[in-house]
Amino acid sequence: MVIREAVFGDAAQIIDHSKKVFKEGRNLLTTPEEYTITLEEEVEWLKNNKEKNQLVLVAENASEIVGMLNVTRGSRKRVSHICFLGISIQSAYCNNGLGSEMLLKMLEWAKKDKHIEKVSLEVFSHNERAIHVYKKLGFKVEGLKEKHVKFEDGTYSDELLMAQFVKKSRIELD
Repeated sequence: MVIREAVFGDAAQIIDHSKKVFKEGRNLLTTPEEYTITLEEEVEWLKNNKEKNQLVLVAENASEIVGMLNVTRGSRKRVSHICFLGISIQSAYCNNGLGSEMLLKMLEWAKKDKHIEKVSLEVFSHNERAIHVYKKLGFKVEGLKEKHVKFEDGTYSDELLMAQFVKKSRIELD
């Protein structure tokens, strides 16, 4: 398994990966029918991430993308010290440490970045496997959005807000 930064040439495989994971379960916000990204739009998304110094990692197995992690920096001045992450792994590649490896690589990147102090994420409360991994790596629950997601069958899921500080603030250092 290879974990590396995405390049523009990955766009088609990222689309294929995304289509697969959106069909696999109820742990992601986007439904398969909502995912209508074109190749040109995906390339543009990758370019925008590169220009904004944001991170997009892919995980490859035998040259096929089977996982992706992206980090978006806070877009406003008062939240520019925070980044937000999203991660998706095809179910056939879960439970083998891949998610932890991708998250550790991202945390290493965030710690080296002079502006990022905090990494945040949102996760469905029923996604116990992901919550376990996040807690194991030092993320803490900061909040709960009750019945935040409503599924097609009428059931709901709460959403947990989790975060990890990767640097101490100036105030904490004084």
